[in-house]
Amino acid sequence: MEREKSNRNVLSSSNRTHNSDPDLLTTCTTADNNVNVMEQQQKHKQQIVHTGRGVERLLNKKYKILDVLGVGSTSTCHRCVERASETYFACKIIDKRHIEQRFRGMLEQFHVEIEALSTLQHPNIIHLNDVYITPHKIYIIMELMEGGELFDYVVERGTLTELEASHLVYQVTSALVYMHSKGIVHRDLKPENLLLKSKHNDGNPIVKIIDFGLSKCMGEDFPLEQPMARSFLGTRGYLAPEMLQRRAYDKSVDAWALGVIVFVLLCGCLPFDDDSHSVPSDTDLREKFVLRFPRWASGLSKSAKDLLSHLLDINPQTRYTAEEALRHVWVLSSQNTSNGNEELKNSILRSPKLIRVGNNSNGTNTNTNTTPKRMDVDELAKYRAKANAITCGNANEGRPVLQREASI
Repeated sequence: MEREKSNRNVLSSSNRTHNSDPDLLTTCTTADNNVNVMEQQQKHKQQIVHTGRGVERLLNKKYKILDVLGVGSTSTCHRCVERASETYFACKIIDKRHIEQRFRGMLEQFHVEIEALSTLQHPNIIHLNDVYITPHKIYIIMELMEGGELFDYVVERGTLTELEASHLVYQVTSALVYMHSKGIVHRDLKPENLLLKSKHNDGNPIVKIIDFGLSKCMGEDFPLEQPMARSFLGTRGYLAPEMLQRRAYDKSVDAWALGVIVFVLLCGCLPFDDDSHSVPSDTDLREKFVLRFPRWASGLSKSAKDLLSHLLDINPQTRYTAEEALRHVWVLSSQNTSNGNEELKNSILRSPKLIRVGNNSNGTNTNTNTTPKRMDVDELAKYRAKANAITCGNANEGRPVLQREASI
């Protein structure tokens, strides 16, 4: 699916799956049974979601729409300014008629995202400011994210320390704990759905989760049992084993995706070669999802490897929850900067930009030079299409290339 990178730098992309999903229409009220909390959230939603006659007049009275920041297949993103405060925001404009003609059923995802974000208030989740719904268009006003994708940050930095990676992971995990406490499962966590607030971050970037179009609120569906979902959706490479087996799942799928993100930050490539087109057996899963570290990550700290072994557990019942991950010593290391972090400070990670590409999976050398060629992510994607099976290392490691993937 075509993806406009510029649109991803300002707010969540609209280039999502085009399949209608019954799970997507679940009302995301809250998992909290406290009536007062529910009433407050409903009141907040009524204050920011505007419908009815004269909506565009209200929009233009409060905001001034400015230059185009990005154009995607389903929306156009503008910079806008709130007239009273002179604060800049991002305005995503969706043409409802265009969406229904080209991507039938996709409007549901925009409404799901609005529903979810109207209930969530966390410093590491993108903030929804206002929504204006007219008969033909939807205007979504969100905070302006100018730092780009975490995906690009990892590539462009060249190297990170484990301590820097821990700082990023702590923020994402904290948001995940909060989100799950509200009964909301994201279902499409990946580096492309993590944006940085600013390009000027002084080494301490603020990262926020975006794109809740595939999220689901599971707080009220099954009041007498653990809420479960069954829809097969997400992004190849980040899908939990239970999703690949088309089994019922819960919020633990987000914990698995978090584990993949941590692995990407620490190792610069995906941990497993995910073929989401097949349904693996239990035996296949045990063989497929054996956690191995590439040779260039041999110096990872024991605590980092321990965290990954718990997050990338194929059994959702024993897999770490987001709460358990947030309490892990490695995740907390960036918050305790006074002592005990020399190992993480000195542990230099290698980004995908610096990973050498040697042999393909069938053992033949894909380089003409004796020294493996260094490639950035875009080059790797093109190279993989030619060689059919490029790895982020040598033939024995069989590491899948880190590249952008569209949701399925």
